[in-house]
Order: sequence, then C-alpha cells, then structure tokens
Amino acid sequence: MPRSRQFDEDAVVDAAIAEFTEHGYTGTDAVGLCERAGIARSSFYSTFTSKDALFERALARYTGRGAGEREELVASRDPAPVVLRRRFADALGDQCARDDRLGCLSVNTAVELGRSMVGVTALLDADRSAWIDAYARILARGRDEGDIRPDVDPHAFGPLVHTTLAGLRVAARVATPDEVRAQLDAFLSALSTEAGREALAAVPACPVEQVRG
Repeated sequence: MPRSRQFDEDAVVDAAIAEFTEHGYTGTDAVGLCERAGIARSSFYSTFTSKDALFERALARYTGRGAGEREELVASRDPAPVVLRRRFADALGDQCARDDRLGCLSVNTAVELGRSMVGVTALLDADRSAWIDAYARILARGRDEGDIRPDVDPHAFGPLVHTTLAGLRVAARVATPDEVRAQLDAFLSALSTEAGREALAAVPACPVEQVRG
C-alpha cells in the first residue's frame, strides 16, 4: 500500500472517532463520515467496506491511546489517591472544558450499544480489563504504603474505580463542574486513609482543578 494512502486512512479513522463521538454509532452514516473526512463514498467503501468496519477501527485506535497513560499512572510514585485523582481529573477536566460535554467514545458506545455488537464488545472488554488491572495495581501499592484503606481489596475496588469514572463521565454530560468535582472528592476520600487524604490536600495544584466551567 502506498505510504500516502496509509496517511489518508489514518486521517479518516481520526475523523471517524470525532464523528462517532459526536453522533454515536446509530446517529452516524457514511455520508457524514465522508464529508468529515473529505473523501468520496466510493473511496470509503473500497477502503473500509462498511460503517461497522470503520467503527471498530476507530474504537480500536481510541482505546489504544490509553496504553501509555496507564503505564505512566502505574509507574508514578505519587501517593495512590493523588494518582487516581490525576486520572479522573484529566478525563473529566477535558470533558467539562468542552461546550458540548461529549465525553468518552468508549463510555458513550457502552451506553448506546451495550453488548449488541461482538467486535465492539471485544474491544470494550479488553480496554476495561486493562484499566481495571491498572487501578488494582495502584490501589495495591497505595494500601501497602498506607494511603489507601487496608480493607480496600484492589481486585474488588479496581472495577469500582473504573465504573465510577464511567458514571462521572455520563454525569458530566449534564452536571456542573462543581458537582462533578464534589463527587470525585467524596469517592477518593472514602478510599483513602488519613494519610491519603492529607496527600490529596497537599497538592491543591493537582489536575483536579481542570474540572472547571
């Protein structure tokens, strides 16, 4: 395949991520995708064959972007509650900063489609498992270091951290930034020991401040 063709495909996939995030799977059609990507419908079908195929490629690229962030979060030596707040605040801050509050393609897709498409479900399951494992590792370190409550089971609470962020992303579609921040602070405080809460209080410049109006 010529190098320029590959670059064109990458641009189309990025355009598809934006289009599917804005309109959802059912609200997006080939016409809108082609207009956004600036390609002819014949090129669309010859390259991607169908909307479903492009949707899976877009979702795979979108979820793949989280790998580097997970590595950085797990490798961080900051107190675990601070690391978790950074993860939440980066995601929610970006969303709250947008006028449209569109949020996360993965969460939006899960809400819209559930487990109705096999390929999409496989991508979402893999992404969810990777994030849960990262959260569990962060919680385990935090428990060992005394910042996370000793009764917090990382294997049980890793999924809860993931679900809480997903829920806050949905809530952020309509809630005020102050409401989102209050829920985030309450959740992290409930997970933390006194030392963990002190660590949170000691970093007022944490990216949680990005959750703004």
